[in-house]
Amino acid sequence: MSVITRFAPSPTGYIHIGNIRTALFSWLYARKNKGKFLLRIEDTDLSRFKHIYVENIFFILKHLGLNWDEDVFFQSHRLNLYIKIINFMLNNNMAYKCYCTYERLNHVRNLNIKRKNNYFYDKFCRNKNFNYINKSYVIRFKNPSKGYVSFCDIVYKEIKVLNTELDDFIILRSNGLPTYNFCSVVDDNNMGVTHIIRGDDHLSNTIKQINIFNCLNYKIPVYVHLPMILNSDKKKLSKRDNLFHVKNYLDQGIVPEAILNYVVRLGWSSGNREIFSLNDMKYLFNLFKINKSPCIINYNKLIWINKYYVSNLKYEKLFNYLKYFFKIKNVDINNISNISEIISFFSQRLSNLKDIVENCMLFDNDRVLYEDSFLLKYKLFNYVNVLHYFIKKFSKIIYWDLLNINKVIYSSLIKFTYLETKNIYMILRLFLFGKKVFFNLNIIIFLLKKDNVLFRLKLIKKKLNNYKYY
Repeated sequence: MSVITRFAPSPTGYIHIGNIRTALFSWLYARKNKGKFLLRIEDTDLSRFKHIYVENIFFILKHLGLNWDEDVFFQSHRLNLYIKIINFMLNNNMAYKCYCTYERLNHVRNLNIKRKNNYFYDKFCRNKNFNYINKSYVIRFKNPSKGYVSFCDIVYKEIKVLNTELDDFIILRSNGLPTYNFCSVVDDNNMGVTHIIRGDDHLSNTIKQINIFNCLNYKIPVYVHLPMILNSDKKKLSKRDNLFHVKNYLDQGIVPEAILNYVVRLGWSSGNREIFSLNDMKYLFNLFKINKSPCIINYNKLIWINKYYVSNLKYEKLFNYLKYFFKIKNVDINNISNISEIISFFSQRLSNLKDIVENCMLFDNDRVLYEDSFLLKYKLFNYVNVLHYFIKKFSKIIYWDLLNINKVIYSSLIKFTYLETKNIYMILRLFLFGKKVFFNLNIIIFLLKKDNVLFRLKLIKKKLNNYKYY
């Protein structure tokens, strides 16, 4: 039997880290077994549907390298099929029309609350032959009244629920649109899905769906319910929580490899190993190694993993990722002659792409501004003699290397004994970068190159000469 998995998000919000775990596990299992990974867009909730959410689904999956097989399945394109099957169920006593008003249903609900019972529809319309004309109705699934539902989940093992504990749930709304539990069953059958991997918050849906599978004589897939992912407050993740949107992580400078590596460890493990490439995951991934304990998001762990990848990615791939951030910051990398050296330096010291780009911007001469407020704030007019000294000494360096740069800085410490070492370093940073830069001064001066060092020192000299308070 060929393995077919699916990822079936609803476009009612941006994809979050929990959605991507479902997609990744489904993708890994299909790829490991040389099967198919299908994408289905469950877009029947018109009140919350937005095209931008569909675009977000496509973008995130492609950017993370989780490409799908075959054309995308849109539920909104399959409404005729759903209605046809629902009519079949009506005609074969598998479903029925329910004309109960909101007021009546609310009354039944309140009675159950008073009696401290779980709410169930009281089946008022079941087995009745109403002939109402132009009266609004929904269609309910005629859930079996005897026996039980049972299935063996890969993670949760044997699950068994009495049918008397289940409701006659709605499969067609009064607006003519079918509901999630019904559409999901029809689509999983028609798509030939063999394994359904999803969050354990769907366990109650699975119980309902199995009865529909049995009713329509469909083959029941293998179920894998993943442990819940919780935020730091131990609450369930939500599409409305911007903090956990995958796009938000990418915009913060987290690379796709780090996101996938972090996500695969949410509920799955392979010994004590922490770092996994996508190929490693495909080789090692095993459904039976998924545990059912809830996972708590640890942002610091994600940053640690990201730092590993940022410092170990091949330069071409790293540069490709950085292009997006250079574009956002409107940085012309042609203004930075030794951009590869600078990127390589910062990639070993910073943990995300965004910070790398912001530090690369320090080397763009077009962005060096010495406003009057800056000169006044740091009282740089008090250090004109220091400025002249550095211009003179750096100009005389013939071979631009760390040794000669260090000699100039060291000689300045002897020359200006009234200034503490830390002050000399800070003054030079302010002269060259217009801000406090805390990386190794010798190295960043080396990376800036002699021509740019002298250009900046002479530029601030000109500003100080024209400064009205000097």
